[in-house]
Amino acid sequence: MKINKSAYLFLTAGLIALLYSCASIGNPEGGPIDKTPPIFIGSNPRPMETKVDRSKIELTFDEIVTLKDPQTKIIVSPAQIEMPKISANGRKVTVELVDTMKENTTYTIDFSNAIQDNNEGNPLENFAFAFSTGESIDSLSISGIVLDSHTLEPQQGVLVGVHSNLADSALTTLPFDRISRTNDRGQFTVRNMKPGKYHVFALNDMDRDFKFNRSENVAFCDSIIIPSTKVENFSDTTFAVGHKVDTVMQTNRTVFLPNDILLNMFNENYKAQYLTKYERIDSTRIFLKMAAEADTLPSLKILNMKEEVKDWYVLERSEKNDSLVYWIKDLNILSNDTLQLEVKTQFTDTLENLVWKTDTLDFKFRRPKAPKKKKRHKDEEEDSLPQIKFLPISLITPTTHEVYAAVEFEVNTPIDSLNPEAIHLDIKQDTLWNEVKDFRLAYKDSLRNKRRLTLRHSWEPGANYRLRVDSLGITSIYGEFNKPFEAPFIVRNIEDYGNLFFNITGVTDMAFVELLNASDNVIMTVPVKAGRAEFINLLPAKYYARLVFDRNGNGKYDTGNYALKQQPEEVVYFAKGIKLKRNWDMEQNWDIYELPIDMQKPIEIKKNKPERKKWGEEEKRNQQGFEDEEDNGFNDFGDENDPNMRRFNRMNGYDSNYNNGNYNQNYFR
Repeated sequence: MKINKSAYLFLTAGLIALLYSCASIGNPEGGPIDKTPPIFIGSNPRPMETKVDRSKIELTFDEIVTLKDPQTKIIVSPAQIEMPKISANGRKVTVELVDTMKENTTYTIDFSNAIQDNNEGNPLENFAFAFSTGESIDSLSISGIVLDSHTLEPQQGVLVGVHSNLADSALTTLPFDRISRTNDRGQFTVRNMKPGKYHVFALNDMDRDFKFNRSENVAFCDSIIIPSTKVENFSDTTFAVGHKVDTVMQTNRTVFLPNDILLNMFNENYKAQYLTKYERIDSTRIFLKMAAEADTLPSLKILNMKEEVKDWYVLERSEKNDSLVYWIKDLNILSNDTLQLEVKTQFTDTLENLVWKTDTLDFKFRRPKAPKKKKRHKDEEEDSLPQIKFLPISLITPTTHEVYAAVEFEVNTPIDSLNPEAIHLDIKQDTLWNEVKDFRLAYKDSLRNKRRLTLRHSWEPGANYRLRVDSLGITSIYGEFNKPFEAPFIVRNIEDYGNLFFNITGVTDMAFVELLNASDNVIMTVPVKAGRAEFINLLPAKYYARLVFDRNGNGKYDTGNYALKQQPEEVVYFAKGIKLKRNWDMEQNWDIYELPIDMQKPIEIKKNKPERKKWGEEEKRNQQGFEDEEDNGFNDFGDENDPNMRRFNRMNGYDSNYNNGNYNQNYFR
């Protein structure tokens, strides 16, 4: 067949263009971000299989998977003394149990959100796998949340366990029957439990023995827990194009109870007592450091002196008596470079009892060589007059002084004598300084510190003051005296402050409110009186607040004690930050029962926040109000509407165990 020349040229050009387009390299268009977690497709043994006699478990997924923090997130129940060998290879995850497997026991491998896809790091939330070495599977479960008792921070990755042995000693002597671990929101589910009665605990198991020692953080439920189930009717909604409702289906689901257990984690602040450090700081001071606070002070006796010396020191101590400075005031002892002391201190024995211990300790000081005195002229004799060493005074108070605070000043060695007539306070009126007479002078704490003094007065806002100390007004234990001292300061104007008032519903007295800064640190504490807390003269800033139910009325937060079955004092947070302006009064109504306990703490001061998905960071930047949405809705382990999650839960006999974070109903008892 004869081909037309023009048609041939056209065909050739088209073929060349086609080949060129296929061979050219261009930038591929980006597709949608993968937000789908891996899908579980099979395992050996099968989920919920019975009579399992193999210690190696292999799980297969629909894509390549990796493990994130497997040693801290994945936990096997019952508790394993030897850590299981856990690995991911391609689409498989392998768990090999090292401990000898128990007969007639249901095993649960709780992966939490450790399994994630290899590309985007999408985690498979709330994934757990169960099998049994016996004839049947234990299928009950309980769930709840663990919060720090004082800060309401979600306790991430802590151990939660149950004991069917209801003796108080079980927590300290026996490993748990069943265990789980909290997720990144502090939530937990203890799975595959037998019917029965249990005590429930949370534990920061530092030594991994699945038992409590007093230095670890702990939480316990006051009541006995009896796992149960009930069937509830739920509405399942399917959506058509455009997010329009297509179908609403009514389904029955099994709910595992209780599902609202609140565990308040605390530390007993227990520390074994012993002497951790001792030294001679310089010729004048001996220092002892104790490991824990004490209500009894050590006893010191000098051994290397010919005669027994009494009353040879002035003690300066910390508030908890764990840091002790002994100022040597005897001149004969001061001149001795080596002191041998008999030191009697308390220490904690193996039975955790405080007993007395006596040590002989050497305190040595290497005295520096005295510098040679300089001659004024080469023909002059050296000056034989000793230089006078004055007692330094320093002002502790900032030069801009708060209208409600006392002025503090101190000297660098303990005071032996003080002449109140030598202390003066002046106020500047026009251009003249006029002396103020109605101030109060005292030691800040004469029983603990003989160096610091306070001066109190009804300060005039905006006024200029000065503190004066006459020469010889203060004398130290070494006979040093001060030279004239003067320090000016200015008091803030009253307009620089704001006032904050809380009208509190749900409590009238035996409580106090702690005002907090953006770091969740306490700025000021006031008692609740007739349902009202008043903070006067605050500097402009953003504040937060928490209320403490002061059971014993001592004005401070008290932790719990497991041996005494004493829960820590309860705490609630005001659910938002308060921006206080200058020269402004703010009234806030506070209903302490308005929000569930786990939703009260403002997200901006919450330190233990849920993990972010990779693609979630981009959405956070682009979506306004992301934090508000997170804090006010998504409060369970994962998306229970995820078909993969629901299919796996049904396969394993699990279902959603949470009431949207509503843990407050059993909190105030």
